[in-house]
Amino acid sequence: MVKNESDIIAQTLKSAVRWSDFIYVYDNGSTDGTWEKVIELAKDYKQIIPYKQDNQPFADSLRSEPFNYYRAKSVQGDWWCKLDADEIYIDNPRVFLSKIPKKYEVVWAASFEYYFTDKDLALYEQNPSLYADDVPVEEKCRYYINNWSEPRFFRYKESLVWEKSLAKNEAPMPSGSGESYNKRIRLKHFQYRSPQQIQKRIDTRIEAMKNGSFLHEKQKNWKGKIENCIDIDVKNFSYDKDYIPQSWKERVVEASKFLYDAHDGKYVINEEAIPKIPTSPSILSKSINRILRIPNQVKKIVLSF
Repeated sequence: MVKNESDIIAQTLKSAVRWSDFIYVYDNGSTDGTWEKVIELAKDYKQIIPYKQDNQPFADSLRSEPFNYYRAKSVQGDWWCKLDADEIYIDNPRVFLSKIPKKYEVVWAASFEYYFTDKDLALYEQNPSLYADDVPVEEKCRYYINNWSEPRFFRYKESLVWEKSLAKNEAPMPSGSGESYNKRIRLKHFQYRSPQQIQKRIDTRIEAMKNGSFLHEKQKNWKGKIENCIDIDVKNFSYDKDYIPQSWKERVVEASKFLYDAHDGKYVINEEAIPKIPTSPSILSKSINRILRIPNQVKKIVLSF
């Protein structure tokens, strides 16, 4: 699922083709050339399959469309991945998944979240070209924390049901999957890459935020919670109804609060700061509720695992 990710889409797709058999790309109304880059990349990489481009109001359940359109290509036991346009895997999924016993059907990812810091800002002000779109994202984004985890892979079986929901942000995964694996696959998530990209991200999401999506962005104290590694997505979730971020400057954080990626392969999962992996299929839907970033009194879960 992509929208206005032209600065990173080539990097993430080229990374994913190393381990995937098919990448189905659904563009949710890009206006910055993202879709055109996908089309061009598909000419060189047979795994990349452009599904379609439209501008439907965003909902996680839109991902169900390419799943249902292409599911006939799957056989029992194939792995499907919910891949975001700004993610690059640390662990090779093909290797990681090959070691998982057959009884497990869901794999959670540990997301190492990268942020734009005050040190990045100082470098940017000295030389903006260091954060240009053509600079590899792993070179310019170095400060991170592990403060999020959610299911990313599921084994295919014919009984899976994934329907598009009219309610915002429901049905982020198909229903009918079984037990979750007890180890997490690691990935890098580059949400905040440069002032120009962050501003585009905010502008792209304003209407969706007004309509009830991306509520985790609607927090006046977002910066303080991120810096103090307070999980804004799980228990006691709250958001500011009338607040909409306006400027990329609201997303600049203090580097001293984060870890520095020295490109030495050392990434430690912080189990205390992320949602727990459910111990049985019957409670997976409760974990999904936490992923949705929706207060219990506002939304109900339609999944039944």
